[in-house]
Amino acid sequence: MTSHLLGLGGEGRIRKGPLRELAAEQIKELILTNQLRPGQTLAIGQLAEYLGVSHTPVREALAMLEREGLVRTPPYGKPIVTRIEARDVQEVWDMRILLERAAIEAAVSELSDETLDEIESKLDLARRDAENGDYLAHYEIDVGFHRAIVKSVNNSLFRDLVAQVEDRSIRIRTLVESIANEGDVVSIVDEHIDLLGAIKSRDTETAVTALMAHLEAGKQRTLRALDELRNGED
Repeated sequence: MTSHLLGLGGEGRIRKGPLRELAAEQIKELILTNQLRPGQTLAIGQLAEYLGVSHTPVREALAMLEREGLVRTPPYGKPIVTRIEARDVQEVWDMRILLERAAIEAAVSELSDETLDEIESKLDLARRDAENGDYLAHYEIDVGFHRAIVKSVNNSLFRDLVAQVEDRSIRIRTLVESIANEGDVVSIVDEHIDLLGAIKSRDTETAVTALMAHLEAGKQRTLRALDELRNGED
């Protein structure tokens, strides 16, 4: 009954450890992957039963996720999963542009030829798969490529900021991924191939231009997809 009400299968028993943090980690994963959907009411008792813990760590976990902007509690109401609005897309992609632009110069000089060759092979595979209607490889290499870029910056605070933005980016992208089509995915892969070529040439100016064009195009694609999803709900 609990799994049915949550829209989840099986149980989510968590490991031993600080229950608040572990509960927050698992609930966060459910939100980021949209197994708990935007706007869904979160019943503390049901979540506690699903996770195999008492109500207290669930309440504490939801308070932690509220500080991260993933959950909100209306006055005198139950916690709900924060909705995704066009403003959220705008803010997340604007932050990605700021952070990844700062990282691309380091990536041009720091990413090894071996790493770049590996990314190139994966992009070739992703493009072939996309042409055959399989988009999983595209998503994995997309996330991996951008992580490689930002990890070129040897600054732990910078990486913490990137991780916060990435969480929100993945949540948005997972939601709109359901209406992706071959044309969109092939375009995304081609943009990554252009960016990779600029990095392999060790041309910082061209790499910055390719990255900015890719991120701006991604923002516009995501806004259009979110609008389509909203229209489909009406």
